[in-house]
Order: sequence, then structure tokens, then C-alpha cells
Amino acid sequence: MIYLGVPTQEFNAGVPTATSGLLSLGYIRSPLADMVWFLALPPLAIAIAFVFHNALPYIAQASIAVWVTAPHHYAGWVRGYGLDEDWSRWKSRLILGPIILVPSIVLGTAFVPITLGIVFLLWDHQHSLMQQYGFARIYDFKADTGAPSTGRFDYWLSIILYGNMLVTTPLWSELWIAELYRWDLAPHVETIQRIQSTSWAILGAYGVIYVAHLIASGLRGARINPMKYLFLLSSYGLWYFVSWQDSFLLYLVAHRIMHGVQYILMVYWYVERKADRTDHTPLFLSHLTWPRFLLLGGAYALVFHLVTGGSLSLLTFGMLDSLQTDPVLQFSLEKATGFYAATAISAAAACHYYLDSYIWKIRDPQIQEGL
Repeated sequence: MIYLGVPTQEFNAGVPTATSGLLSLGYIRSPLADMVWFLALPPLAIAIAFVFHNALPYIAQASIAVWVTAPHHYAGWVRGYGLDEDWSRWKSRLILGPIILVPSIVLGTAFVPITLGIVFLLWDHQHSLMQQYGFARIYDFKADTGAPSTGRFDYWLSIILYGNMLVTTPLWSELWIAELYRWDLAPHVETIQRIQSTSWAILGAYGVIYVAHLIASGLRGARINPMKYLFLLSSYGLWYFVSWQDSFLLYLVAHRIMHGVQYILMVYWYVERKADRTDHTPLFLSHLTWPRFLLLGGAYALVFHLVTGGSLSLLTFGMLDSLQTDPVLQFSLEKATGFYAATAISAAAACHYYLDSYIWKIRDPQIQEGL
């Protein structure tokens, strides 16, 4: 997503903005909505994650995957396949992508599961950081802020911030250190410390470069949207905090809530604005309302969960675990196997990552209509 200096007034109808000197406030939705869903949601997600960690079994994170991650995939299908305009523009990509990805996932799960797992972990990280980077670019778009080169500076800021988290925090450093041991490349403690110190130094140096860019841009007349940096602070604050707790439960719950909820909202707002401007809504959403959108997302999550062998326990955060042996209440398909479930879930994730790689380009005027 690259900012091209396009004036934004015609796309910001109904979105309050305020300009004062070097600052220009712009909001993805509205001041209140942005405060709740983009600034307050990350710390709230951390609090919810701690509740699950302390009061509920580990199965709670799987329930979050059912009720947040799966519906956010549904939102992606609506965004990618539901709009006539996008279908006509990207028909070949929308058809060929899954045709190539799904068999690749099946073969990878069958023959190189560990390699596939590593690829998916890296792809998931890239997908996560690019979502927050994309939202940051939307903030500049909405307020008409930043220089033409700010998009590229934001891109590298996102990569360096996220990469430093993976290298230095306990949750992720344990993984790459263990992987080096598995490859018989066990590093000395001093080497690990040197790598992590270098990562922090790179982040600090780039921080200086980034601030210098902002100052130089300001001298040339470019303005700054404070909401963008508050949003990045909140998002990376969540990631760094939970990654320093050395608990995958905390990370999975907090991250999935932030990532999934923000994406679902963004898709709904995008489709709603598109409908207002073009009189076209996706299939099954001819009467677009927030409850209808959520209901269909929940129905998709329920069906997908059951057809991949899911249980009532995961649907209810473990509260109906005692009912698993009741044949009347056990709705999941009995013939579903672990391999089938793994490939179906991985294929859904891969197609979601693939779609998001090209359907959110802010430089595209037709996409700007929905922003």
C-alpha cells in the first residue's frame, strides 16, 4: 500500500478531520470508533487474554480461533469474492489462486509438514504486520498526511519493529534458538546476546532515520496524523507485551482478537461505503446491516468448525466438554480426520493471506472509494 499524495476530501465525507500546523487528524471511521477499535482494543485484548490464561483452560484459545479467526476469514471472502467490481477485475487471480494453493497445502501436509509449518508461521507474521502497516497507510490517506516517500519509510519501520520482536523477545527467540539447535547450529550465549543487541541497535538507528524523515517532510510542508502513531503504538505495544510474557496462550488470544476484530470491522466499513457509492452489495448482503454481517460470519464459523471435525467443547470455551460423548449433541462429522482438518484449516488461511496480498492497495482509485 503506497501513498501517492492523492487529495482525500472526496473520500472523507462524514469523517471528521482537523488540521493545525504540522498536524492533521484523520480517522478510519470516526473519532469514537477509532478510539475504541484501534487504540483501546489492543490493551483490552491483553486483559481478555490474561483472563483466559488464569481462569479458563488452554482450549479457550481454540475457541477464539473459531469465533474470531474464522469469521475474519469469512469477511475476507466477502471482500474478495462478493463484490462484482472486484470479481470482474481479479477473476483469474480469484480462481487460480485457490486451485494452486489447496493442492500445495495437501501435498505439504502429507510430505513436508514441518517445512509447511515454518512457511505458514512466517507467512502469518508477514500477513499480520502488513495489516497494521496497511491501516497506518489508511490513516495517512484519510488525513492527507505524509510525504510521497512516507509509505516506504512506514514499510521498513513495520518490518524492523516486527523483526526485532521476533529476534529479541523470549516467546519468539526460544523458537529460533531451538531451531538452530535442531539444525546442529547451537549458538553460544554470547552470540545470541550479540544478535539481539544488534537487532536493538538497528531499530534505534532506523528510529533516528525515521524521525529525520518526518522533520524533513515537515519542512517541505507535509503534515503528520497523530492517530497513525497512536495506532502503531497500541498495536506494537500489544505484540511486544505478550511476546515478553513467554506464553503462547496470551499471544494467540490477544493477537487473534486484535487482528480478527479490526479486520472484520474494516471489511464491513469498506463494503458499506462501497454500497453507498455504487449501490452494489455482496451476495447475501443486499440489505447490509451490521447484525446481518455478524450473523453470517458466525454461521460460516460454525459450519466450517463442524465440517472440519470440530467439537462442542471448542464452540463453548470448554464449558460443554462433558457433552462430547452424547451422540445427539455431537454434530461434528465423525469421519473427519486430523489430516483433513489440518489441510482445510491451512488452506483457508493460505487463501486468506493470498487474497489480502492484492485486494487492499490504497493507491488504487477504485479501492479508495471504499475507504
